[in-house]
Amino acid sequence: MKKFIFVSFLIVLFSGILFADPDVIEKYDDSSNVAAKYLDLVAGAAGAGMGNAYIGLANNACSIFWNPAGLANMQRISGEWNVFISHNIWIMSMMADNIAIAKKFEKIGIFGLGLTYFNAGSLEKYDIDENNKYVEKGTFTPYVLTGILSYSNSMDKDIDFGVNLKYIIDNIDNSISNTFSFDIGIRYFSPIKNLNFNLFAKNFGGKLGDFILAKEVSFAISYSLDINDYLLNFDYDICGEVNNNPIYRFGIEVKTPYILILRTGYRTDNSLITEGFKDINFGIGIESDNKIIDLSFEPYGELGNSIQISITGSF
Repeated sequence: MKKFIFVSFLIVLFSGILFADPDVIEKYDDSSNVAAKYLDLVAGAAGAGMGNAYIGLANNACSIFWNPAGLANMQRISGEWNVFISHNIWIMSMMADNIAIAKKFEKIGIFGLGLTYFNAGSLEKYDIDENNKYVEKGTFTPYVLTGILSYSNSMDKDIDFGVNLKYIIDNIDNSISNTFSFDIGIRYFSPIKNLNFNLFAKNFGGKLGDFILAKEVSFAISYSLDINDYLLNFDYDICGEVNNNPIYRFGIEVKTPYILILRTGYRTDNSLITEGFKDINFGIGIESDNKIIDLSFEPYGELGNSIQISITGSF
């Protein structure tokens, strides 16, 4: 418990120092100085189906995108490798692909590699002519590549930790920006069986030009309950985002004894969307022989819906 308190203190202190960036304080009421909001997109249909509440449950290669401390769970399973692939058909013609691979090294820890590709779709390009009128100049497709190197291990039997080093390449009409950032995650297994607490700080340390990244510090509680061969997993997250109000997420997952997994969840956001069905997510999965196929549905009101599919496997 003392180790958990100490590490938690370091994360809070470290996050506070980074949030104290003069540019952040000076423009705190203006979220327009925050870039790379695509870093907020979730990776994987399992977490998306639970209302994006998955920080405390991620425990395989997808943990690279949710909470790298979850990778340490691979020390407790038989497989040495885990692979994760996801495709997100997001709103307004945007899409994101994620791939991750993690390997267990005895007495050393878990190492992982992740790659995210975000495509903003085809956008029209305009210029202003000598008469001060808008002129069409064709189209362009903004995209982002994010490479991630991850490491995770157990501090002792009650505490897992993980770190990510990210390299981000942002391309908008051949105007390229790049930066490094990193994530830190902690998972504490409480004395109460199947109850864990998590801290996760992400996207710290970098800027894209004059813009800060979409930083986030999250606290998550996860609990599992086994009832007559039905495993119920619950996750509740509180996420603090720079220049925004806190976000709350709650998700439920039911693993049946018949290879079927059912999920749903509720999430808040900082958008101004008021029309249409939103905030409640749904998901379904099929698990067999340590291989899982997941599908999720995320409504975004008048902006449309997001469909995500992912595959995870250990070997």
